[in-house]
Amino acid sequence: NKYIVSVFTGAVKGSGTDADVFINIFGENGDTGERRLDNDKDNFERGSEDKFTIESPNLGRLKKITIGHNSKGSSAGWFLDKVIIDDIGNKTVHEFPVNRWFALDEDDGKIQRDILLGGSQTTGENE
Repeated sequence: NKYIVSVFTGAVKGSGTDADVFINIFGENGDTGERRLDNDKDNFERGSEDKFTIESPNLGRLKKITIGHNSKGSSAGWFLDKVIIDDIGNKTVHEFPVNRWFALDEDDGKIQRDILLGGSQTTGENE
């Protein structure tokens, strides 16, 4: 199955990161394992949306994600707005609202968080 992961970095000052970002997607049938989110552009810049494709066995209904970074680089702190996962095989879109810092020197100092599913909708044929 294919999952299109859209990552929305917040627009607050200093919200972008150059660290490596990892995600694990959990569903009723298992999880993807930790995957690094990387493509050939400068990802996770302030106010940007980055898209990644993850292939894995069908996870069934998605439940939560674990997302974080390795705090690499000089400005590693990252403000994540939300993550949207488009489940191509099951024709559903899942939203994971975050709105938190992933930074050693901001908020609670965590650089990895479990994010529960916020909501899902079916992708209609007419879209």
